[in-house]
Amino acid sequence: MIRPRAVIIGAGALGLGFMAERLARDYDLCLADVGANAPLLHAIQANQGFTVNLCGAQGVRAARVTGSFAVTFTDLPENRAALEDALQRADLVLTAVGKKPLDKVVAVIAPTMNARARRGWLLFCENGQDIARYNAPRFGGQTVLADTVMSRMCRFGEPDERDYQPLWPGAPSSLVVEEYGYLPLDESVCGGGPFTGVFSLVSREEFLCWEDIKFYLHNGMHAFVAYHAYLEGARFFPEVSERIRQEARRVMLDEVIPAILRAHPATGRETVARYGLSLLERFFNPYFNDSIERGVRGIEEKLAPDERLRGGCEFIRRAGIEPAGYATTIQAAQAILAQQLEKKVV
Repeated sequence: MIRPRAVIIGAGALGLGFMAERLARDYDLCLADVGANAPLLHAIQANQGFTVNLCGAQGVRAARVTGSFAVTFTDLPENRAALEDALQRADLVLTAVGKKPLDKVVAVIAPTMNARARRGWLLFCENGQDIARYNAPRFGGQTVLADTVMSRMCRFGEPDERDYQPLWPGAPSSLVVEEYGYLPLDESVCGGGPFTGVFSLVSREEFLCWEDIKFYLHNGMHAFVAYHAYLEGARFFPEVSERIRQEARRVMLDEVIPAILRAHPATGRETVARYGLSLLERFFNPYFNDSIERGVRGIEEKLAPDERLRGGCEFIRRAGIEPAGYATTIQAAQAILAQQLEKKVV
């Protein structure tokens, strides 16, 4: 049986630790990234796989990701033909590059995707909403665009972290990921596509609910905890004070979850509340040991009107709820920016 082919654009922690880790069992993969990451990609190709450290509630389990791996590059002129060939042959193309570089990536891949003789599928695995709709004018009818909900936290280990297995024997880094595998897709868009059981096709209403859960409950509350903990001097999420943990729980239960239920009335409160409380436990998992520094990266971007902070406040207000607690994340963000500016001046 011929395996479907997938191109994953973006070989960062999320592209490798979630998409490649999930898809390697069912798809022949081509990893694409910028030339600066050539050593990483070539090593994965040479090893035909890599190791991830799966962090659950009870500990860490190293797992080998194996399959069929090829590599290509998005920014090397001499590699353009190889990239175009990979895109032409792929049944599925996924981006996991982040919102900032996405426009450049789309500009590179759109001509090839539009010139395909057969239908292609492009999934945007980015933190954000309506990314597929925003990019639709750049693609023709041969490309089906869809968004995904990426809820697994992934990171590269620091050089001094000794509790994790390296990507391969002798590798300078490790890949640390959550033991979380749910990958929902909107069946109204993706039905009949080249999707194996790695993905879960759900109704459009359910998918839209998961988008809001990811953006406001997951991303928003992660920022709430990280920003307040940074101002208290915490370095890692497991160190976060009980005061912040209890306040995060209150904001989640009193503001964010009621707003999600107002926007998606068919969703059960118990289901969302159970997920939210388990999400907080995932934030504080000592085996994943997420850093506060990682949580406060890119503050300026997250303060944009359509992003998780200000956008989250508006989302809660539309439900008739005053985001008194959620809005303190914006105040904390501004305080952090002021501190960072003061350090630069000094």
